[in-house]
Amino acid sequence: MLSVAQAVQHIKDALETPVPDLWTGYDIRKIPFVIYDEHDMQFINHPNPPTERPQDLVAATSLNINGVYTATLPVHIIGQDEISLVPIAYHEAFHVYQEHHFQPIYPDFFMAMSHYPELDGEYRALCQLEVDVLRRDWDVDKKIRYLAHIGRLRRERLTHHDSLLGYERFLERSEGTAHYIEQKARQALYDIPPKLNDIGFGLTRFYQVGAGLCWLISQTVPDWMERVEGGESLGDILQSMSTAPADLSELGYAEVRANQIKVCAVIQDGIEAQLHQLYAKGTLVIRYDGIQKVFRAFNPSTLNSLGDGRVVHRSMFQLILPQYGKVACDNVMVVDNMDTCEVVFEDVPYTYADGVLQINAGQIQANLSSVLQVDKGLFKIMSE
Repeated sequence: MLSVAQAVQHIKDALETPVPDLWTGYDIRKIPFVIYDEHDMQFINHPNPPTERPQDLVAATSLNINGVYTATLPVHIIGQDEISLVPIAYHEAFHVYQEHHFQPIYPDFFMAMSHYPELDGEYRALCQLEVDVLRRDWDVDKKIRYLAHIGRLRRERLTHHDSLLGYERFLERSEGTAHYIEQKARQALYDIPPKLNDIGFGLTRFYQVGAGLCWLISQTVPDWMERVEGGESLGDILQSMSTAPADLSELGYAEVRANQIKVCAVIQDGIEAQLHQLYAKGTLVIRYDGIQKVFRAFNPSTLNSLGDGRVVHRSMFQLILPQYGKVACDNVMVVDNMDTCEVVFEDVPYTYADGVLQINAGQIQANLSSVLQVDKGLFKIMSE
């Protein structure tokens, strides 16, 4: 892994000779950065950098730091080498650009994520067909007709919770376009062409499919960037381009659907077995209902949205409550229940005194104030 100093130099070099024409109006040289690891942080282009580490500096994203949106680059997570780091810097810097230039969509993000139907076999089949179409050597018009039709069917599967359509539209615009910028930068700098990888069916699919739609739509819609900045999602634009039906049997839809239903059953059985084991051993529960500012950090590639208000995390997960402290879990199962405002993890030793809960159990760490012990293993953070 790169050191913070090495990563800073790579970013400075990239700013000296930026990739042109990635997106109309986007200039990475104007973007503030913070490059950091677990011990150090350094700022670039920031007019008022803080002296103390922000508590919510935990991920690669865009973060408001001292009133300035800043691209945050955790070197210990994304800084394997220059080729890994620099394209992601273009991605995260584009999130800062979005803050200033994109008409905002405000989804109920974490609630939607917990109700997202990634374990619905019908929905997964439609997602798989989308990727199949994007990979096919078809003419653009045929791809658009099939993708628009599949998109309408997918959106019908999102009607079971009010937050889901806004969540999809938000992620297509935010992560789909940023991943597209990342792919274009990687290709220009290192001659690595874009590739539609195995996408999964949860949060990560919006990066890959969103970027794929950007490449497709850019071939036929001259003003697509302006339309995205103005509030349209990639799916919105796609569906405005074709209302014609498509014959999904050409894609083997019945077989794909049957297979995905079987796959979902296996995944659900596995998750239920893991949850049974977790609860059988005993748990600790942190309840945070009534707290206004709640942040999370997690690995999107190792979570499952159960579709019922719960998300299961298996690697890195942090619950950050700026006024009260945080919970950090690594490589353990965590159940994040949005409906009940609770996080649940295995029972480990803790200390509780004078309203302060502390856990120092290796893979589970916590330091929380204003805590009430409601019952054995159940704690509630009391809002002020």
